[in-house]
Amino acid sequence: MAVSVEWEIKATEFGNCNCSYGCPCQLNGLPTHGHCRYVAGFQIEEGRFGKVKLDGLRAVTMAIWPGAVHEGNGTMQMVIDERANAKQRDALAKILSGQETEDMATMWWVYAAMSPKKLPPVYAKIDFGN
Repeated sequence: MAVSVEWEIKATEFGNCNCSYGCPCQLNGLPTHGHCRYVAGFQIEEGRFGKVKLDGLRAVTMAIWPGAVHEGNGTMQMVIDERANAKQRDALAKILSGQETEDMATMWWVYAAMSPKKLPPVYAKIDFGN
């Protein structure tokens, strides 16, 4: 897929999964407990999607897979900062669902490709405790 909008994000990521330390899925292993539960939050320091600024916004992605990520059949959910305006919400939804990425170029593309069930985005306050 060709990217139609140039975008860039500089962010701090807070991520976790249900596997043992080191996440075997990221190293071509199988999930520690036979299934995968993943969550990652992003604090965007600087970002843009075309001309849409994303500075200071937050987002969270979550997914579950019945087996390893690469086996697919997952369910994906994203939470987008309630402070985002309509254009920012649309931009973040496209980025986090892998729609504006070259195939296999980002984790978001991979997770979306392995998750045929995508729940509608939730728009909510995201607090990382700071």
